[in-house]
Amino acid sequence: MLVTAYIIGGISFLAGFIGPILFSPGSNQGPLLGLFITGPLGFVAGLIVGLVRWLYRRSKNNVT
Repeated sequence: MLVTAYIIGGISFLAGFIGPILFSPGSNQGPLLGLFITGPLGFVAGLIVGLVRWLYRRSKNNVT
Protein backbone atom coordinates (compact mmCIF):
# COMPACT_ATOMS: atom_id res chain seq x y z
CA MET A 1 0.00 0.00 0.00
CA LEU A 2 2.77 2.42 0.86
CA VAL A 3 4.59 1.87 -2.42
CA THR A 4 1.44 2.76 -4.34
CA ALA A 5 0.89 5.79 -2.09
CA TYR A 6 4.45 7.02 -2.64
CA ILE A 7 4.23 6.58 -6.41
CA ILE A 8 0.85 8.28 -6.85
CA GLY A 9 1.70 10.94 -4.25
CA GLY A 10 5.01 11.67 -5.96
CA ILE A 11 3.42 12.01 -9.37
CA SER A 12 0.71 14.25 -7.94
CA PHE A 13 3.27 16.36 -6.12
CA LEU A 14 5.36 16.83 -9.26
CA ALA A 15 2.29 17.73 -11.32
CA GLY A 16 1.19 20.27 -8.72
CA PHE A 17 4.68 21.65 -8.23
CA ILE A 18 5.91 21.85 -11.82
CA GLY A 19 2.56 22.53 -13.51
CA PRO A 20 2.07 26.03 -12.11
CA ILE A 21 5.70 26.87 -12.86
CA LEU A 22 5.21 25.94 -16.52
CA PHE A 23 1.73 27.40 -17.04
CA SER A 24 1.98 30.51 -14.85
CA PRO A 25 5.64 31.44 -14.42
CA GLY A 26 4.84 34.83 -12.85
CA SER A 27 3.01 33.31 -9.92
CA ASN A 28 5.34 33.05 -6.96
CA GLN A 29 3.03 30.80 -4.93
CA GLY A 30 2.36 28.23 -7.68
CA PRO A 31 4.63 25.48 -6.30
CA LEU A 32 2.75 25.56 -3.00
CA LEU A 33 -0.11 23.81 -4.79
CA GLY A 34 2.00 20.67 -5.08
CA LEU A 35 3.38 20.97 -1.59
CA PHE A 36 0.14 21.48 0.31
CA ILE A 37 -2.67 20.18 -1.90
CA THR A 38 -1.87 17.77 -4.73
CA GLY A 39 0.96 15.94 -2.96
CA PRO A 40 -0.96 15.01 0.20
CA LEU A 41 -4.17 14.29 -1.71
CA GLY A 42 -2.23 12.08 -4.12
CA PHE A 43 -0.69 10.22 -1.18
CA VAL A 44 -4.12 9.58 0.34
CA ALA A 45 -5.48 8.49 -3.04
CA GLY A 46 -2.51 6.15 -3.39
CA LEU A 47 -3.24 4.64 0.01
CA ILE A 48 -6.83 4.02 -1.01
CA VAL A 49 -5.80 2.46 -4.33
CA GLY A 50 -3.22 0.31 -2.54
CA LEU A 51 -5.77 -0.82 0.03
CA VAL A 52 -8.29 -1.76 -2.66
CA ARG A 53 -5.61 -3.71 -4.56
CA TRP A 54 -4.52 -5.49 -1.37
CA LEU A 55 -8.10 -6.41 -0.43
CA TYR A 56 -8.79 -7.66 -3.95
CA ARG A 57 -5.70 -9.86 -3.97
CA ARG A 58 -6.48 -11.14 -0.48
CA SER A 59 -10.06 -12.05 -1.39
CA LYS A 60 -8.94 -13.70 -4.60
CA ASN A 61 -6.44 -15.90 -2.76
CA ASN A 62 -8.93 -16.96 -0.06
CA VAL A 63 -11.45 -18.37 -2.55
CA THR A 64 -11.34 -22.18 -2.63
